[in-house]
Amino acid sequence: MTAALFIAALVAAAAVVLAALPFLRDPSPAADRLERQDELERRTLELAEERDRALAALKELEFDHRTGKISDEDYRRLVGPLRVRAAETLRALEPRAMVEVPEPPEPPPPPDEPAPPEPVPEPYPPDEITPPAPPLVPEPGPRN
Repeated sequence: MTAALFIAALVAAAAVVLAALPFLRDPSPAADRLERQDELERRTLELAEERDRALAALKELEFDHRTGKISDEDYRRLVGPLRVRAAETLRALEPRAMVEVPEPPEPPPPPDEPAPPEPVPEPYPPDEITPPAPPLVPEPGPRN
């Protein structure tokens, strides 16, 4: 029994060490991507931070306006530049800004004559009677 407990403790300790090993090691310099960002990644990160700041400022302005801390006049004066800043940042972050997008094809020309309307089908065949109503369900309540 003592030997089984000793083996179980060794297996548990080995499992803990193996699970913690990736967290205990220092990252190798070759695998550390934060240390070696190229210009595009750095610019994308700056734009993402600017987007987050602009959207947070818009959200805070909306909240302050709804709670009455900012008047309608001040809100109208402040919201425009914030929206412009957020839109410019979002446009700069779009992948389409760097890649040319083809234009969609033109829709086909409309037909000369409209098609005749289709007849509306009857809900039940004419020789059939109306379906029976569903049975009444008693309402829950205290029983007498």
